[in-house]
Amino acid sequence: MREKTRRGRLNEYGNEYGKYAACVLSGFVLYGLSEAVGEIGDPVRDGVLARNEYGGGDRQYELLVEGLENGEEQVKVTVPERKMSDAEVQKELPGIMEYLKGEILGGNSSLSKVQSDLNLTRTLVKYGLSVEWESGDPETVSDMGLIGSEMPESGKTVTLRAGLMNGSSVTWVEIPVTVFPETETLRETFSAFLGKLAEKDLETGQVVLPETFDGRTLHYRSADGCGNGGLIFLGIAAALCLFLKEKSDAKEAKKQWEDRMILDYPELLSDFVVLTGAGYPVRQAWKKQVVDAESKNTVLIHPVYREMRTALNQMETGTPEIRAYGEFGRRIGLGCYIKFASLLGNSVSTGGKDLRRLLEEEMETAFRQRKELALRKGEEASTKLLIPMFLMLGVVMVMVVAPAFLSL
Repeated sequence: MREKTRRGRLNEYGNEYGKYAACVLSGFVLYGLSEAVGEIGDPVRDGVLARNEYGGGDRQYELLVEGLENGEEQVKVTVPERKMSDAEVQKELPGIMEYLKGEILGGNSSLSKVQSDLNLTRTLVKYGLSVEWESGDPETVSDMGLIGSEMPESGKTVTLRAGLMNGSSVTWVEIPVTVFPETETLRETFSAFLGKLAEKDLETGQVVLPETFDGRTLHYRSADGCGNGGLIFLGIAAALCLFLKEKSDAKEAKKQWEDRMILDYPELLSDFVVLTGAGYPVRQAWKKQVVDAESKNTVLIHPVYREMRTALNQMETGTPEIRAYGEFGRRIGLGCYIKFASLLGNSVSTGGKDLRRLLEEEMETAFRQRKELALRKGEEASTKLLIPMFLMLGVVMVMVVAPAFLSL
């Protein structure tokens, strides 16, 4: 029995942990195979370092050398790319020439019409060659590819000699280019015309701009006016700031309204306890508080009575009393008033049973909330006073420290 139990546990362990062991074993097997393949295909073991083909760049090797000292030493070596032989240069010369002509164009469309500086490159990375340049007419086209300032309208042909160097020898080739004077745009021509016009009649106080030029009707306006576009963004920013301010003001007004409602809540409960204790029904106690507040003109100061007036109007126009109390609590939206409305609604349903006791318990909670609110208001006021205090401290520090620095 024990033997069966032991075998069962072994099978359970084998099923649970066998997959992990298989993963570990697979890792060792793959490592061994990779090392074996690497040793077979590693040319370094045969004492050979392969170069990259021309255009492939230098190749970096990290070698483990055994036999220098104790154990294996790690050595880094950079093997330059293979250079083209003279025979390969001659064989690839047509392709090299085509590639070279495309490289030196710069901003020109063709070597038969060169109007801006050439880009006489010094290397052909694709072929692993260096290039040396010689100009047949340096005043027209320099060895750097710069174009001279004075060119005949019919153009001038210059032969450029390019020396293709593969490291051991130089193969010279010739590339003819035809240089023309740079074409002046209509804007540049008009700008030069205005410059000459402004130099005339220096005794006068104004320069009269032409109405036409080259058969074209012209209209002018100051380019400085383009900066006025920023006024649009200024208007958008002002609208955004106004929106954020109104939103902030509305949030602050709502917060102040809620704080006022919380401050009024204990007094409301206290009056209800007194009136219901004196025998007033809930609805009559409600109405008396509203009428008393309106007679004392305290509705604006205590907004809770304005909401109570709305509920009273609903009841007087036929709205069920329970529903009017519920909507009163939902309009205010504060948890304490929702609970108060629920207490009044339940009292209507149950005939006022335990209402006085429940109102007294709620009144204790309300006075505690008002005390906490007063403490929070005091902390906020203290925090706001810190800003001017720090500003005054900064001014005093500047007044004290500035003379010391000025005297240095």
